[in-house]
Amino acid sequence: MRRFQSNKVNCFYDLFKDPFTMVKSIVRIAVVLVFVLAPRQVQAQEVNNELEYRSGIDLSYKLNKKLKVSFVPEIRFDDSFDFDKYLFEGGLTYKPLKFLSLEGTYRYTVNPRTGKDTEYSNRFGLSAKAEKELGRFDAGFKIRYTNDADDGASDDEFFRYKLSLGYNIPKSKLTPEIAMEAFQQLGNDGGLYKMRFSAGADYKLFKNNYLGLSYKLDYYHTEYLNKHIVSLGYKIKF
Repeated sequence: MRRFQSNKVNCFYDLFKDPFTMVKSIVRIAVVLVFVLAPRQVQAQEVNNELEYRSGIDLSYKLNKKLKVSFVPEIRFDDSFDFDKYLFEGGLTYKPLKFLSLEGTYRYTVNPRTGKDTEYSNRFGLSAKAEKELGRFDAGFKIRYTNDADDGASDDEFFRYKLSLGYNIPKSKLTPEIAMEAFQQLGNDGGLYKMRFSAGADYKLFKNNYLGLSYKLDYYHTEYLNKHIVSLGYKIKF
């Protein structure tokens, strides 16, 4: 029994010690998830595909070594590039350990609707993120509790599980990242709500200023819907 437990610990250590092992593990998990979820859409008569554009400014300021505040104004457009909604999000991040960060966020969304009253909504979130540098790779795992699925369609409570992997290209200002995230709906109708697969990159313009571009695919498990999200953002770190 002790030998079995020791082997498990050694395997877990080796996974984080070797960046290539970590990369292969993430790819395998992603492939398995895609093949498990894909058959449901194959059997469907029609899958709706929606397109959304997002643009925002990510402002962050370090109060000290362990505390950081952030503010993100963002606007969103539909597939015709017509204005859809805008939002403001503030956050406070606390880093008790080198590899661990805790964050609380609040989002206020304004949705002007043609022929209807403007819709207002509030979202809060609590999250914990563990990060590990593996050579030039930066692996992260984030758990978030929130009352929103980031789509405007559901205001239920969710747990979100996100696995990400970034890479620091030698002598380059470009930092790419891939990620996948599961949205678990809570309550009586709980279960897997959707999966989000994303890929993007930040380009360093000059000190503490970055231009970011990303693509996200929201793969809904509860309905035959795919949402494609293209985001362009600007980051400033003070």
